[in-house]
Amino acid sequence: MYRPKEASTMIVPAKLLKRVVTTVSGAKEISYVDAPQNAIFFCNFKTFGGTESVVNGKLVIENTAQVTTWFRPDVKASDRMILLDDLSEWDIISDPENIERRNQFLVFKVRKVTGGA
Repeated sequence: MYRPKEASTMIVPAKLLKRVVTTVSGAKEISYVDAPQNAIFFCNFKTFGGTESVVNGKLVIENTAQVTTWFRPDVKASDRMILLDDLSEWDIISDPENIERRNQFLVFKVRKVTGGA
């Protein structure tokens, strides 16, 4: 049985937020609410120094990370998570991978939500 090495240190507390899309005056509005069950979970959170790209001639570093956690079927690529130690928000940007389809571990990538002008 394969067990990711990151699964041995799932000590980072996080909260899962589910994406809710509503239509207001014909325009879609996106909001996030706590997951209906077991919103808080523990994970291994590993950053890789960010992803560099050039936008409008300027170097931009986008913070990304890989998350390993216990399997939960309600995690989707459109959801968001909050790290409870620093309250930073992260969008889930990849479809969660159910390792070996055993319903035991999930691995997915996230991108930090940052305010912009």
